[in-house]
Amino acid sequence: MFRRIGQGFCGTVWASPTGSGNACALKREDGGPGRSLYNDYIMHQRVLKALPTGQSVVCVPDCYQYVCAEDRTWWDERIPRFPKDFQVPCNILVTDRITPLPEAVRDTIINLYCPESLRPSIRLSEPDQDCLIRPYLGRRRRLVRHSRYQAFSLRNYPLHLDQIEELELDRLLYARIMAETLADLYWRAHIDANDVEFVLAPPRGGHAIQPQEQLGHLTTIKSHILGEHVVWVLDFDCCKHMPLDEIGVEQAMRAFYKNDPFYPRPGRDNIKDQILWNEFKDRFLEASGAILGQGSPEARLPALWIELVEHRADTNQLR
Repeated sequence: MFRRIGQGFCGTVWASPTGSGNACALKREDGGPGRSLYNDYIMHQRVLKALPTGQSVVCVPDCYQYVCAEDRTWWDERIPRFPKDFQVPCNILVTDRITPLPEAVRDTIINLYCPESLRPSIRLSEPDQDCLIRPYLGRRRRLVRHSRYQAFSLRNYPLHLDQIEELELDRLLYARIMAETLADLYWRAHIDANDVEFVLAPPRGGHAIQPQEQLGHLTTIKSHILGEHVVWVLDFDCCKHMPLDEIGVEQAMRAFYKNDPFYPRPGRDNIKDQILWNEFKDRFLEASGAILGQGSPEARLPALWIELVEHRADTNQLR
């Protein structure tokens, strides 16, 4: 039987139980209106073709197949493997399954951040074994108000910037990785990166290679808290083609602010946040220049994007 491992606005996500063969994820189009798995498939393929290949600290799940609801051959074989309430054909995207973080990492997160009263149930919860971490470099936690209604989940656990610092994770490295990836998505794949997601998880196949000093040769990130891990990029269903002109740059700026707070933000009062934004900014401009070339007609666009992003932050502060 397929097991549900996630759910988003686009729909539910399923996988075969551990040890049943190929580790594939099946993303169903059974969520809210206005989302398209076919667009996800097209944009996903574009990203796979555009991003540098080979061992990298940044991973994109392989995209195997787009299955439409009318594909009787595919559905007749697999529909009995879904629970009864989900035995209705719909469009599906078949991709790599990202390996969840191991039990030792889950225990650490639970001990540090889970309300004490919920810890026993979270440790025994099957859904919370599907632990991926979303690194939020653009948000710190606010003061937590104690409430009788408590909730906690390890699925897509949001790790805020203050927690990243508390765990002594390399926030500057994550910022450089995101900046370089965003440059690749803009100038190589020509997409606006709208609503893409970054998660920290083990490398593909769980096998890590000894990292080198430079980011360009880095193949895994080492941490005594998270173990060896990489940054995965996924969920391209909201992405749109981005023309390489002023209109496209403004489109990308709007998408930057619509997304969850993965990226550092400019205009913050906290000196650490300012340093992080400058690290992100410098690496974005450096990576963009290497892609576009200094003499190309598009060479001015990365600096224009930075200008728009920083102007938007200044405008928001004045409101």
